[in-house]
Amino acid sequence: MKVVQHAKIHFNEQGTPVAERFDDVYFSNEGGLAETDYVFLKHNGLPERWRHHPAAFFHIAETGFGTGSNFLLAWLRFRQHRQQHPTANCQRLYFTSFEKFPLSRSDLSEALSAVSEFTALAQQLVAQYPVATPGCHRLVFDQGAVVLDLWLGDVLETLPERNCSVAVDAWFLDGFAPSKNPDMWQPDLFAQLARHSRTGTTVATFTAAGVVKRGLLAAGFSVSKVKGFGRKREMLIASYTEAHSTQQTDQFSQQPADEVTLIGGGIAAVCLSLALLQKGAKVRLLCADAELGQGASKNRQGALYPNLHAEMSSASLIQASCFDFARQFFSLSQQHFDFPLDWCGVMHQACTPQLQKRLSKMSSCWPEDLVQSLSAKSASEKAGLALPFDAIWYPSAGWLSPQQFCRTAAGYLVTQPNMTIQYHWPIRQLEVLSDGWRLHSSKQPPLDAKTLVLALGHQSNELLSENPLPLRGIRGQVSYVQAEPLAALKTVLCHKGYITPAWQGLQAIGATFDRSRSSDEWLASDDEANLALVQHSLQQPAWMSSVRVIESRAGVRATVPDHLPLYGSWQLAGKNCQVLTGFGARGLLFAPLLAEALASDLMQEPSPLPLSWQQLVAASRYQE
Repeated sequence: MKVVQHAKIHFNEQGTPVAERFDDVYFSNEGGLAETDYVFLKHNGLPERWRHHPAAFFHIAETGFGTGSNFLLAWLRFRQHRQQHPTANCQRLYFTSFEKFPLSRSDLSEALSAVSEFTALAQQLVAQYPVATPGCHRLVFDQGAVVLDLWLGDVLETLPERNCSVAVDAWFLDGFAPSKNPDMWQPDLFAQLARHSRTGTTVATFTAAGVVKRGLLAAGFSVSKVKGFGRKREMLIASYTEAHSTQQTDQFSQQPADEVTLIGGGIAAVCLSLALLQKGAKVRLLCADAELGQGASKNRQGALYPNLHAEMSSASLIQASCFDFARQFFSLSQQHFDFPLDWCGVMHQACTPQLQKRLSKMSSCWPEDLVQSLSAKSASEKAGLALPFDAIWYPSAGWLSPQQFCRTAAGYLVTQPNMTIQYHWPIRQLEVLSDGWRLHSSKQPPLDAKTLVLALGHQSNELLSENPLPLRGIRGQVSYVQAEPLAALKTVLCHKGYITPAWQGLQAIGATFDRSRSSDEWLASDDEANLALVQHSLQQPAWMSSVRVIESRAGVRATVPDHLPLYGSWQLAGKNCQVLTGFGARGLLFAPLLAEALASDLMQEPSPLPLSWQQLVAASRYQE
């Protein structure tokens, strides 16, 4: 997997950013905002098309994200559209952009600082701007009304990775001029534009170069020349024609899920409920317990960080993208309901030969704003405790309370008009109907569901006995402790286990991995094992001498043989239900993005997962 390189830029006398690699400006010296408005919005018929668009969302795709000014202006105009036309069908905007050489966060901030028209929007973009790792990074704005999918990498490699089942409505064909950037303007690019388009999809581009006109025509677009912006004599506009789109599915003829029934009560169920509500679905959540967060999500504190390999494998890239999205998701969630969250950093002591070997390789592979290497001395200073080993440092990671998140989310969810939570609803049997499912409970009358999602963790197979998922329950116990010296800890500290900073006077030390038990009863021997693991891994640290266990909690993790989650369709008696499970000890990491992906699938909206990642985490990989 290729490492993403940041663009090298400087600013010319007019204050316009210039790409040194291509010796070309990012936008016109005569006004970047006016150029975007004229070339890309006006000549794609925007914002007028939004008023009459038949779908609930409109999808723009762009080649060349650059400074993000095209996205920001589209966002601003769409926000104005929603204010002026609150009853229009189209109330969500998806903006998919591809960038091979992204600006650094600091360069992006400087480039946008001079554009006063969208200062507030630019600040939000800079705040969520992702770490430069290959793949798709989903950024959510305006409570889900505007979604940016920023694909980092060569567009000729990343565009084929996008799931084309949801077509593009309008293309912003941007990027540096063909004479400056010939590698992008290839026949394969135009073929991919067609593959992701439908009848009526429009294209606008600043250039009138012959290679672009010929490429669009060959791919099945009708092409015209019109007056260019400013001093440019001409530019091109195009439309995908019906004669060349016989194999394209008409997305408007397909109906998204109306009401979705979820069975579960933890992180996965909550994240999916929130994602579905943002996309306009009606959601019914059936929880077996008296409140949410009583199963594997009942811990007081949980660490949130990506477990990256020394090489940029697909599995590691999934974790990096999940981490970016989870940070954004939990931070934005706090705007609606409160729960303990602290981005204090996560430090992983290189206490084994394998970790020491990984530590030595990681800094040359991963961006330093995602992961860094620390000496034992620096690690001790950051942690606030004396530590014996060099460390892997995740500066933007941290911890949150899974149980408090679930509980306070429940209070928010029940205030939403399209949400219903029904407690004390243990489901004991699934009956397949011609148009859905009948859910049989031991305590309640049967319910019918057209679209069904199981988010039950390791208990999912209780309802899938005829075709069980490849799940295994592994019991884990966390010990909550007090010790005056340990209270100095400032970061999450991982070794072969982990220790969290103090919250409400207690710190979490965990966690055991017991493959022989599948119950959540308390075991004194597990508390002893947790404390002994710290002593063994970190060479008998003095700050552990007075530790007392005050409380303990045990839960059962749902694990999968290949250690990747299970998401999407699972067949039972010839019919597909949906599953969201198999997170192991990483529910906080995986659940937000995979819930977003599953909600997108169910509502037939653009997916945030590249096709190769979908294949890695799809539950159906165990049915093929």
